[in-house]
Amino acid sequence: MKKILVQLALLVVVAVIGLVAVIASLVWLETRDSSKRNTELDGENQKKEQVSQPAFIKNIGIDFTDFEFTNKKISFNSLFMDYGFPVPASGMGPAKLNPQPTFIVPLGTEVTSLVDGVVVGIPELYSGDYSVMVASNAKDDWIFETEHVIKPRVKVGDKVRAGQVVAEVSDFDSHNHGGFGMVEIGILHGGEIPEHVCPFAYLDPSIKASVEAEILNFYKKWEEFKGDTSIYNEAALVSPGCLTYEAIEG
Repeated sequence: MKKILVQLALLVVVAVIGLVAVIASLVWLETRDSSKRNTELDGENQKKEQVSQPAFIKNIGIDFTDFEFTNKKISFNSLFMDYGFPVPASGMGPAKLNPQPTFIVPLGTEVTSLVDGVVVGIPELYSGDYSVMVASNAKDDWIFETEHVIKPRVKVGDKVRAGQVVAEVSDFDSHNHGGFGMVEIGILHGGEIPEHVCPFAYLDPSIKASVEAEILNFYKKWEEFKGDTSIYNEAALVSPGCLTYEAIEG
């Protein structure tokens, strides 16, 4: 009888050990699968995050040495209008905030790509000139624009590098400032209602400090040249070149 009880006890112990092993295996499998699912979700989230953020700008489209100070009449009395600059109502539309920094430089000035990427569009604009649109890839909904340009030197599908010449400044508004053309740079974020953000908030770290210093130096030198310290309101800036970080519909 004693021997039978011992055997039964051993069987019970073996059964318990087996049950514990099975439970441990199930827990391990569930943990592994859960970890795998979390890893996959993290990967998907990272992909979404990558798509939802614009690339960094490595070139601002023109060089500050391209500016030519002049006493000719210039729209808004400036060769450079910040993002968020208040544009009054005119025959071209109601009052608005400037959705793209604007540069007034001599006709013939070459315009360069803001980022590395692929040309995704070169639409003709209402003004009879063009916008060269570059994105990181053909599916990205962050578009980097050099708008109001002529003589495009690239075509849709071309791969470009930041700093590569893509066109020349537009002459469409040269009647307002003879001998000078214009170009606007911008970041357009697609969606049901596309919107612009301030490109100077997305400068690559390698050029951020130098570009911001050049912008501030431009304000100072232009105001000195015009003898008017009220042209730019540095106190209203959120950063050089940006009067706001708010998105502007465009």
